[in-house]
Amino acid sequence: MNKLIVNCLATTGLTLITLAVIASLYQAKFLCVSSVYQCFIVNIIMHVGLILVRKFESNYFVIEFIIEIGYVLGLLIVSGFFFKWYSSTPLWVLILMGIVVYFLGCLLNIMKINDDMAFINKKLEFLKANKNQK
Repeated sequence: MNKLIVNCLATTGLTLITLAVIASLYQAKFLCVSSVYQCFIVNIIMHVGLILVRKFESNYFVIEFIIEIGYVLGLLIVSGFFFKWYSSTPLWVLILMGIVVYFLGCLLNIMKINDDMAFINKKLEFLKANKNQK
């Protein structure tokens, strides 16, 4: 549960930063508070759905990737209609934002995995050194 909360908050932060960058490119001066809550709600739904989507396993990474990115983009498109995002944001911008946030999230996940592997390797080296001393 803790990992779900951290992931939701992290992707919400990435979403808001990406949204702010794109809004700045369109010369926007502010973001509405309701947009922050809407992004947070969509990210919660996204992560809960990704937990379910990841239960589907395939021998092919590409198929899993297509299913995940398809789910994310499908959710964004439906959310765009529900929250009336298309009055201020074109569909292609929303799709581009979804892809950027997805890849940034994957990059953060890879960095976390590398840190975990380095920690585990240090512990293994420590145990091996202690075993050799005995």
